[in-house]
Amino acid sequence: MPKKRQALVEFEDILGACNAVNYAADNQIYFAGHPAFVNYSTSQKISRPGDSDDARGVNNVLLFTILNPIFSITTDVLYTICNPCGPVQRIVIFRKNGVQAMVEYPDPAAQRAKASLNGADIYSGCCTLKIEYAKVGTPGDTWGHTWAHLGTPGDTP
Repeated sequence: MPKKRQALVEFEDILGACNAVNYAADNQIYFAGHPAFVNYSTSQKISRPGDSDDARGVNNVLLFTILNPIFSITTDVLYTICNPCGPVQRIVIFRKNGVQAMVEYPDPAAQRAKASLNGADIYSGCCTLKIEYAKVGTPGDTWGHTWAHLGTPGDTP
């Protein structure tokens, strides 16, 4: 809502929202040097057109967007953080809008990975993961990138 000079902030729980409003009632908050006013919204969740999981559909390919990527992100780094959620089949990293990656899991590991990693930092205070279901059901030529095949030695992609 930039044309209205307003913004919405979604908190994990109502307590976080209450704390923000209470803090702003006693302390002046500034954004880009301008005073800001904090109040409750009638919205329970911020939604954007085409950004919901229902619109993308649950599948076994996740789209990772890495926010604030101060450190280098490699397929090895992603494999290290993703594999505990389930066996990673393939990873590709690309720079479409910042740093993004697609990670393929067998079902239902993708749902576990999304639930446990979304919003987490790869490194403390940076490289935050925003995870959504990819628009494509299977990775490949749609993205025009070569996938890093992860498997046992001798496997072919």
